[in-house]
Amino acid sequence: MKKMMIVALMAAAASTAFAGDSPALKSILKAKTYAEAAGLLQSSLGQLTSDAEKAKAYNKLVDLAFATVTKEKTAMDKNVALKGMQNAKLEEVDSLGYYTALGQAFDAAAECEKFDQKPNEKGKINPKFHDSNVGRLLNYRLDLINGGIYFQEKGNMKNAYKYLADYVDTHDTPLFAQEVAKTPDENLYNIAYYAAVYAYQNKDIKGVQKYCDIAMKDEKFAKDANNLKLAVVQESLKTREDSLNYVKDLEGQFAADPNNETVFGTLVNMYSSMKMNDQLNKVFDQKLQSDPNNFVVWAVRGQNAMMDQKLDDAVEYFKKALAQQPENAQILTYLGACQLDRGSQAENRAAGKTGRVPEAAMSQIRPIYEEALGYLQKAKELDPGKEKANWGYPLYRCCYQLYGADDARTKAAEADSH
Repeated sequence: MKKMMIVALMAAAASTAFAGDSPALKSILKAKTYAEAAGLLQSSLGQLTSDAEKAKAYNKLVDLAFATVTKEKTAMDKNVALKGMQNAKLEEVDSLGYYTALGQAFDAAAECEKFDQKPNEKGKINPKFHDSNVGRLLNYRLDLINGGIYFQEKGNMKNAYKYLADYVDTHDTPLFAQEVAKTPDENLYNIAYYAAVYAYQNKDIKGVQKYCDIAMKDEKFAKDANNLKLAVVQESLKTREDSLNYVKDLEGQFAADPNNETVFGTLVNMYSSMKMNDQLNKVFDQKLQSDPNNFVVWAVRGQNAMMDQKLDDAVEYFKKALAQQPENAQILTYLGACQLDRGSQAENRAAGKTGRVPEAAMSQIRPIYEEALGYLQKAKELDPGKEKANWGYPLYRCCYQLYGADDARTKAAEADSH
């Protein structure tokens, strides 16, 4: 009796070990098209009895998608061979079908790999599809870039982003990482930057940060990628806590790289917008120790002094900023406006209660206005459309102070020709 029980148990174990595919998997494996198989897999994923069955189901999707890839690629290659030959009959190519199937194949292979690499009931990892999927898909990885370009030209920015992102992701994905690492990837950082740009267009903030971080590893793309990342992060800030966390991150970046002007400028903007004046002055003092002529420091200090009506300080700071960027229309306008206000205040003091400014006093004040006019003239010359600086009103006021109401408009209009 005991022997019979052991035999029965062994038989049961054998029937389990050699059990056939589940009905759900059999249905998927019988599918003739990718769409049919994908639909069945989606609806019956929970009915698949093991990770091995799930890997097998996803591999079926790879098979079906790759069949389309192979068919269209064969037609493309044939057309390339026939190009230039007289009376050659070119094959009809479904480019949309090709790139769609290519994306489906890579997506399904990634899912297959997840389940294929899981341990079996004995705790062992014995992947069945890894090598075959690497072998058939690796050489098509570059076409993910072409797919991104194709969809970008068609105006489908969602897919354009997906395909460039897939190219970058497959550099380190478990399925391809070992093979990709054998040859330097000259496209990686460039494509990562454009994936970040497309992520921004698709409002995927996490994607922007992810692909910017990758692009920043190459010095050719580091500056542009960092600028994009910083701008997007700022746009996404919703609460003061978000802003404080962002400031903390910027402070860490600045401490690690004090010469990064983008990080420094962004940190300054955050301190200024959040009224963190003590921290702002501290970071200014730190920056000036290594860079006494830093434009950002003197420009922002000039703006702050101007807003506080500390005009003498503002003029001093703006002149230091202007020495670094002599053709900055905005600084020229600020400097002209400050000098104009200094002259106006001097007139008021000189007039006193009489309301009249003695000529002796005016002879000392007039050069202040003339200096202001020079700055505003230069601003108008550099930025005639007022795209960067609104020099119009201070220029008119300056001409009014120098030439009187009758000639002010004419002089202001002609100022840049003097």
